[in-house]
Amino acid sequence: MIVDVAVPYRIHSTFHYLAEEEPNPGLQLGSLIEIELGKRTTHGFVLGFPKETSIKSDKLKPVLKVLAEEPVFNESDLRFFRWIADYYCHPIGEVIEAAIPRHCWKISNRGRAKASRLIEAADSQTAVGIPTTAVTAPELTEEQRNAVAKILEVAPGCTILLHGVTGSGKTEVYMAVVAECLRKNQGALILVPEISLTPQLLGRFSARFPRQVAVLHSDLTATERFVQWQRVKRGVARVVIGARSAIFAPVTNLGIVIVDEEQESSFKQEESVHYNARDLAVVRAQMEKAVAILGSATPSLESYANAKSSRYSYVTLKKRIHGRGMPSVTFVDMKERDNLYSQKIPWLSRLLVNKINEKISEGLQTALYLNRLGYAHFLFCSDCGHTWRCRDCDVALTYYRSPLSLKCHYCGAIRKPPQDCEECKGTSIETIGFGTEQVEKMLVQLFPTARIARMDRSVVKNRRALESLLNRIADKEIDILIGTQMIAKGHDFPGISLVGILMADASLNLPDFRSNERTFQIITQVSGRAGRAEHKGEVIIQSLNPAHPVLRAAAEMKAEQFYDSELQARSAFCFPPHTRVAVIRFQHRDAKKVEAFAYDAADFIRKAIVRANLRCDIQGPAEALLARVKKMYRWQCLLKAQSPKVLRYFLTLVIHRAQQLKSPVQMSVDVDPLNLL
Repeated sequence: MIVDVAVPYRIHSTFHYLAEEEPNPGLQLGSLIEIELGKRTTHGFVLGFPKETSIKSDKLKPVLKVLAEEPVFNESDLRFFRWIADYYCHPIGEVIEAAIPRHCWKISNRGRAKASRLIEAADSQTAVGIPTTAVTAPELTEEQRNAVAKILEVAPGCTILLHGVTGSGKTEVYMAVVAECLRKNQGALILVPEISLTPQLLGRFSARFPRQVAVLHSDLTATERFVQWQRVKRGVARVVIGARSAIFAPVTNLGIVIVDEEQESSFKQEESVHYNARDLAVVRAQMEKAVAILGSATPSLESYANAKSSRYSYVTLKKRIHGRGMPSVTFVDMKERDNLYSQKIPWLSRLLVNKINEKISEGLQTALYLNRLGYAHFLFCSDCGHTWRCRDCDVALTYYRSPLSLKCHYCGAIRKPPQDCEECKGTSIETIGFGTEQVEKMLVQLFPTARIARMDRSVVKNRRALESLLNRIADKEIDILIGTQMIAKGHDFPGISLVGILMADASLNLPDFRSNERTFQIITQVSGRAGRAEHKGEVIIQSLNPAHPVLRAAAEMKAEQFYDSELQARSAFCFPPHTRVAVIRFQHRDAKKVEAFAYDAADFIRKAIVRANLRCDIQGPAEALLARVKKMYRWQCLLKAQSPKVLRYFLTLVIHRAQQLKSPVQMSVDVDPLNLL
């Protein structure tokens, strides 16, 4: 019997092996098997049993053994995996490896025994450490009821964009739809962009749907993830909440797929298979005749365009619940020195300091947003101009005070800060720029009695630290919260009535066609943390360019005006959503080799475009904006086409040629990229 096998390596072809002719109940589609590949023994995934092969029978290697009692995927899953492999031009073996985490099948006997006990215990609780507390659903507003009704009217396989302002009660709409799915004995899958959002959402869903919720994300231990995976696979947990990789959860009879904060870039996998979980949610819903809901206060331009063109249904929530108004917004021009609290603190305005004092005296909370880690951007020698850069990456090292260090945010390298300049031996070493650590230190000095906390990945390193911080915020044990994008992504902090945005225009200057869109989204999302309870919300936006139309559109909540304007600009310059884009990246330790290979590949594509007479444009090659990361020199070129099929045609050609050349230069393809750095 011939067995078609995919292997978990960067190999685009599958392999044929030979199994015993006698019926083998353990060997079937989706089986995990042990095989010999070249001179090594590895595992593989059974894709099927072809009747014939071009390989001579005496050359076929045997299947060594079946590694798992049950198949790790079924025919429906395989159809999904094949779509991913085809669309993202990636080997199907690596797609399956990414979809079926190893610790969901490769677990020791001791681990299985522990997992069995945890699965039994989970019958009396909803998920990892979350007790069951049945909660009655609140009465929905008229706008929420209308939204639920429209969603339930949509035909299976369709997608809905739920565009609701911050604080409009999108989560209650989600739960009402999930309740209807469970009534029909269907399953539900809810994706969130960050692990930081999971505890709050998990708590609300667990209380509403006791013993039916599972959670899947990368911060779980191997045993915890195995337990949750098995509960979902067995149909015990019919509601799954998780981050990006939860899109592959084995939910049976799937009825609804919800992507909360669908615009977030963290749904995009940047390593191995470059999939976007939001887009896969739409595809999986179509394949399994479920309904996909993409929810956001600031939809991606792609989703907005799909809704406007009627490819997606469009449902809006234009009002905050309980009659709460949107926060008032005040701009501070940081170019005017009179607006500064102190000439020594160029990032803090007098108005913001006064407002923070007011909120502290009223017993209310303040959130300050700055998307910069560390104490300062970098160290600088004022004698010779030298800056300290990473030895392995083309970036400056970020300066930290606690613990005292210089860190690279790309490769993780850490150095001890110097006492003198390594170039001129001078001792006039200064810091340039500021980050959340410096802001926190200065706030402690300005508000000595205030309880201050920081929320960024430097201090929130695991699930326990995150849950502890969220509980302190909810219990009003924190007066001032300073954080990066972690504080902006969908959190519901009722006690926060003031939001301060310290450098509103920083992201506008990034060399990326999405910089306007991302700035609009983050300003709107951060502002939306204010005034979500009975207290009126206030937002202070500090900017060097307060008249910028993107900042004004976000402050004045003119979303439709911004989106329509941005769509026109994208159309003029042939960028998504009007054009499909892919990035081909090349990297190698030898700068000359990677440059030569990049030029050769680009020349091959240009000639292929002429021969095929198809509409496709290639830009580059050029050095990546981050020209060296982890000792690897990086080049890239950009492909644009109106049709995804045309794009895949040329990507497949260049991938096939690269395999034939067997060059040491690493080449990867990113379809629908979100990161052009």
